[in-house]
Amino acid sequence: MIIECYQLLKEIEKRPAMWTGEVNLKSIKIFVSGYYLALINHKIVPENINEPFFDWIANKLGYFESTAGWVNMILAYSVGFEPESIIWEELFDCNVTKEQHLKSIQLFYELVEQFKTEFETNSN
Repeated sequence: MIIECYQLLKEIEKRPAMWTGEVNLKSIKIFVSGYYLALINHKIVPENINEPFFDWIANKLGYFESTAGWVNMILAYSVGFEPESIIWEELFDCNVTKEQHLKSIQLFYELVEQFKTEFETNSN
């Protein structure tokens, strides 16, 4: 999904709230997931059941597994939760500030660029 939606993600990066109505990773993910589903439904891209970005993020940030999803892993990391000892309920219960959301979005885009570079290198 990340590679297929890369150009859209780059547009969203400039002004997330204009595209999603909010400035947080969850809203970006929901918007891009809907776009990606439309690409699949119109047979523009094949359905990719095995999205490598989830596991790549878990490995990159030091999480044991990727079941929490890339949004939660990046947000938790940005807020300051330690990947080795994360208790997800604590993240879900905490009040995330606007600055922390902005930090998580910035980290997301840095990771997207790294992922894209590695993906293209491994594909060649």
